[in-house]
Amino acid sequence: MNKKNKRILKLGALVAGLFVLSACTASFCSPADISHMLYNQDSGLVTTIENGVETKTHNPVMAEIHAGAESQGFRIPSLEYYEKLDEKVLNFSLTKFENTEGLTGAELNNAALKKYGYLKFLGTSGATTPSEGDALWGNWTLWTYEIGQEIGIENVPDRDFSNYYKNTIYGKIQANRSCIAIYDGEYGPEDNKIPVTSKTWKDAFDRGVIEGLFVYPIAAFIEVLTKAFGAGGWGQIWAILITTITVRGLLILVTLKQTIGAQKMQTLQPELEKIQQKYPNSDKNQYEKQALAQAQMALYKKHGVNPLGSILVMLLQFPIFIAVWGAMTGSASLASDAVMGLNLSALLGQSMINNWFTSGWWTAWVLFLLMTITQFISTRLSTWLNKSKQKELEKTTVNPAAEKQKKQSKMMMNIMFIMIIFMSFSLPAAMGVYWFAGAIISIAQTLIVHYAMKGKK
Repeated sequence: MNKKNKRILKLGALVAGLFVLSACTASFCSPADISHMLYNQDSGLVTTIENGVETKTHNPVMAEIHAGAESQGFRIPSLEYYEKLDEKVLNFSLTKFENTEGLTGAELNNAALKKYGYLKFLGTSGATTPSEGDALWGNWTLWTYEIGQEIGIENVPDRDFSNYYKNTIYGKIQANRSCIAIYDGEYGPEDNKIPVTSKTWKDAFDRGVIEGLFVYPIAAFIEVLTKAFGAGGWGQIWAILITTITVRGLLILVTLKQTIGAQKMQTLQPELEKIQQKYPNSDKNQYEKQALAQAQMALYKKHGVNPLGSILVMLLQFPIFIAVWGAMTGSASLASDAVMGLNLSALLGQSMINNWFTSGWWTAWVLFLLMTITQFISTRLSTWLNKSKQKELEKTTVNPAAEKQKKQSKMMMNIMFIMIIFMSFSLPAAMGVYWFAGAIISIAQTLIVHYAMKGKK
């Protein structure tokens, strides 16, 4: 395998690794949260009355599941099974509901189901009576068994249908990770709010160190700020902006030395080029290669520069970026409301290709373009600021090794930029706002450091 192919494979592995790591933060959704999501997809049969005749039909999700199951040859449960299952869910919900308002009839039933209907998908594994446990599908499995004893097992879901049903309905909610909340409440779009249980710092550490140290505090900070600024979409935007400034500000304090070092390396380019001209065959001659490395290290030491500083900055920034990603993906507050039609928890890529020419579609595209432009400027700004120096360097004799290194560095920069753009399609819109604001801060930081160093020189 030649060097070019090896380089492509390494870069491909890097990109794949970043995509894998970007999903490494654990979901904060509890069994109760997942049960609420499942019940939101399948709350039972839909009753309609036309000309005095009551008809019960499947909701759109179950109709889709039945159509898919039939196409694969699975046995479909009878309508009687679903009627009896709804009856058991209602009766159990009524036993749990405290009717303090004296509701009766349909109002009582609806109120009980709204609060406890989700227990259809919860329960205790292996229990012989329905319960408010923490095992998914506990009550559903128990009730399905009981109904099978009453009306015959040929009328209830068999193993094939059950697996298909569970996999399909899970697939509809698996992208929803917006379960980090410090207060119990209903979160989500205005027309589709779902109850979410509060999470504690202990819950976060139970999921992992990154979750406890970074993800949960950032999500909690966002929720506090959202409540302070008020909901409605713009409150979330202000929360994201302040969170971005806070996180990036802390990173600047931690990495300021390395950032200044990187800027110093830019100012040292003329001297580095002069050294490189002394060893024009360093890419082929081992002696010249060692001599060049020693001369470069001597120059770095003289000016107090760590050539690995930029790598250290990336190593420090990446876990924080992953944590922010996890926090904004998991924040229940960001899943609520929308800004100019764009829900901040919605994936930016999906918002850009769905519902063309609606307000949310336009907002997603504007955010994507702003994020792309500012990211491009932030990655190239340092090079542009030192363009005059580069023109002077181009007049000197070309060093093959130096030219090769420049090309590799430029290629890496381009690949990282392209990777960021592709990753943005799988980001929630909130991360698009974070990246846009972060790029603005990065541009300001580069300008300040550059002119500060220039003035010092």
